[in-house]
Amino acid sequence: MPDDILEINLGEILGAIEAPSTQQLTLYIPNKDKVGREIKHLHTWIKEAQKVLTIIGKGSTTMPPADGTWLKKDIDSMKELKDEDILWEKTTIIYTYIDPDRFEKNLKSLREFLHKFGRETNQGEVVFEFAGEFFRICKYDLK
Repeated sequence: MPDDILEINLGEILGAIEAPSTQQLTLYIPNKDKVGREIKHLHTWIKEAQKVLTIIGKGSTTMPPADGTWLKKDIDSMKELKDEDILWEKTTIIYTYIDPDRFEKNLKSLREFLHKFGRETNQGEVVFEFAGEFFRICKYDLK
């Protein structure tokens, strides 16, 4: 083991009451639908996403909208790409570090939110990230 690795119980030293959370769940909420129309009542969708993540991780953090892009067509080379093939949007990023029991207990609510958001805001796909893996939902549950 290298000499420069410090082995301490940081949680204990700083007075943390629980073991550290290691699995992050991140939702991406764009401000446009798949054809570029602004999403109505975007704040309501963001607030709902925050609620779902707060119940899963006992809190959530929302980042200011970031510049995002979405490829409208299945194009795989710069030679084929045209400006109109890219949807430029603002994406709100919301994340939490999960509590495993609360996460498992609330998976149904998470699924309902993601599918409802995709269906009701006309998304080409809804994406989320969990524990370093990126997932895409392209077909949504019926109401």
